[in-house]
Amino acid sequence: MGLGVASVVVVASLPAIPQPLSYHSFADTRIFLGIPNALDVLSNLSFIVVGVLGLYFGLRPQSALTSTPRWAYGTMFAGLILTELGSGYYHSSPDNHRLVWDRLPMTLAMAGFMSAMLVDRLGPKMLWLLPAFVAVGTGSVLEWNWSEQAGHGDLRWYALYQGLVMVVGVLLMLLFPSRTLGTREFVIAAAGNVAAKVFELLDKPIYHLGGVVSGHSLKHLSAGLAFMPLALLLSARGRW
Repeated sequence: MGLGVASVVVVASLPAIPQPLSYHSFADTRIFLGIPNALDVLSNLSFIVVGVLGLYFGLRPQSALTSTPRWAYGTMFAGLILTELGSGYYHSSPDNHRLVWDRLPMTLAMAGFMSAMLVDRLGPKMLWLLPAFVAVGTGSVLEWNWSEQAGHGDLRWYALYQGLVMVVGVLLMLLFPSRTLGTREFVIAAAGNVAAKVFELLDKPIYHLGGVVSGHSLKHLSAGLAFMPLALLLSARGRW
């Protein structure tokens, strides 16, 4: 809580940060089967595969989840499925308008991830934070979109939301033991998404290494497949 308050104060003191238009210039623009930017579009399939498996294992009648964590995990995996749709739509013709539909479902997945971790470590009473996380996350994207349309783009609050999810997630894993033996799976999910940010920053250098795959395509694969251990965890026997 202290970290969150301090971060809000610091970010509020910073000048507005517009979305650089250069962000939409990805390295790999190859067309395959009539699909523009094909690998950046198709690599999003990792999200829908993991999302569908997670929902199947989490929502089936014999699921290992009880009703409380089911909401958190369900939100996370539903967010991954929607991320595939939104990100695929964006990468087929990248611009700020389409980027909104890429980022909105990601905030849903992040909200579910944080809520699942809190329930895993602090108990079912923490589920009340799920709608708050969803509201703050979607609000940060809508605020950025509104600021871009108003001519003074401001990424600060979306960047803060994304950054706090990563930092607070790591702190939760370090400071509180898991109640369901899910620490390894959460660590993999967090590490995979940190790696995804690195791949994103190295989009062009990675592509120029051999022209086979770009850093952004690897970002999608890393971010999506990192949740696979959590999906498989839900297939385990027993009740949580």
